[in-house]
Amino acid sequence: MSAYRYNSSIGSFTIKQVGHLRYELWIEEEKLGEYESAESSAADVATFNTGYPEWDRFENALENFPKDLSDWTEVKEALPRA
Repeated sequence: MSAYRYNSSIGSFTIKQVGHLRYELWIEEEKLGEYESAESSAADVATFNTGYPEWDRFENALENFPKDLSDWTEVKEALPRA
């Protein structure tokens, strides 16, 4: 399963794949929503439409924010040693 992280000034956003066409958007330990793609999760962060007031209030105020999923860091899962 894939995961992506974006470290912002208010905390770390994480997009986690939890199933086929199922992704969750988190900030720290708070789940913000479920999506059909990682791209749509990242789009809500980019448009300040997460439902998390501490982030959403920065609309039109931040110059440095993730514009799309390419601005996020892909988190590689550690594979068990054989």
